[in-house]
Amino acid sequence: MQGFIQGMLLSDNVSDFPPTNNNGEVLDMKNIVYRAYDDRFMGRKMINGVTITVYAKTLKECQQNLRLALKQTIRPEEKTKNVMTFETCWNKWFSEEKKPFVKLNTIKDIEYLFRKLKPLYKHQMRKLTKEVLLEFLNKLPANRDREKIYLYLGALFKYAYNNRLISRNPFDTIRKPMVKKKHKPAFRFSEQVTILENLKGTTLYPVIIVYLCTGMRKNEFDFKNIEKNIDYENCVLKAENLKGRGEEIRYKNIHISKELCEFILTNKDIIHTYNPDSAYREFADFLKKINIKGSIVTCRHTYATNNFYLGNPELFISRNMGHASSQITKDNYTDIDYNLSKEKILKLYNNLYRIF
Repeated sequence: MQGFIQGMLLSDNVSDFPPTNNNGEVLDMKNIVYRAYDDRFMGRKMINGVTITVYAKTLKECQQNLRLALKQTIRPEEKTKNVMTFETCWNKWFSEEKKPFVKLNTIKDIEYLFRKLKPLYKHQMRKLTKEVLLEFLNKLPANRDREKIYLYLGALFKYAYNNRLISRNPFDTIRKPMVKKKHKPAFRFSEQVTILENLKGTTLYPVIIVYLCTGMRKNEFDFKNIEKNIDYENCVLKAENLKGRGEEIRYKNIHISKELCEFILTNKDIIHTYNPDSAYREFADFLKKINIKGSIVTCRHTYATNNFYLGNPELFISRNMGHASSQITKDNYTDIDYNLSKEKILKLYNNLYRIF
């Protein structure tokens, strides 16, 4: 409008504006302004936050130039963004944001959870409203899988919004339900006795001893190179810490006893025959047979509890376990067992635990 007024002030020939056809009908001037002061047409339109401007001597030419400029500005992929399905968007997010950066076990976990999202596959991303998502989420059983689904859906929609695949993020106002974490108990002393008595003489025995006496997470155990990761002079086991994201491999140092160093070296050939998954499955089957609840994860809780009863410093325990603070160790891993004592632990494990 400013160009129009300015054109009228500068031009003596304003009777030709606005342009008309032979019948005197005003021509379509949508997104186009005639600038009388320089006797040309200007086409202007904003798309995706970018202003497109073209000029021409005639209205028809200006319309053509504007259409061509808009066509060149909108990339082919932009045209399909609004019809992108949930399945396509998930695969794009997974291949760009997750797969290159996370470990194999996390990749398997994400692929497993994706299969649980099948009811959403064919939905268009732009049509997935808060109501649709909540209807799906509320049907999921309240377990750890649902917690992870909330986490990954939040990351997916944030990625889609940041990459302009959707115009708004419906997950912004969806809050993950608060789930009170159940405390996972350690193996009681009587259970530790039963486990070790029944494991002696089996190939699984040295593997479980290492888990019980180091507090390693399931996937931190480098079965193939464990003896190479030990500093025998200082009695330190270097374990790969898989918590967190990134290509850089991080490690933590676990201070172990001299006796455990020798035990690992003696049994290294047996340990080499296992991997995290085979050890996990075999130990789970073993516990079922002897009617004890737990898993390899329970060994980690048992390690923290045993160290507490051995009187080791809190900082020593939490650092060995890879925790950011000793409070995490106390609140989530240390258990109470009135039958435990320092003397009983030392006798049961033949001094395999390190004491400060």
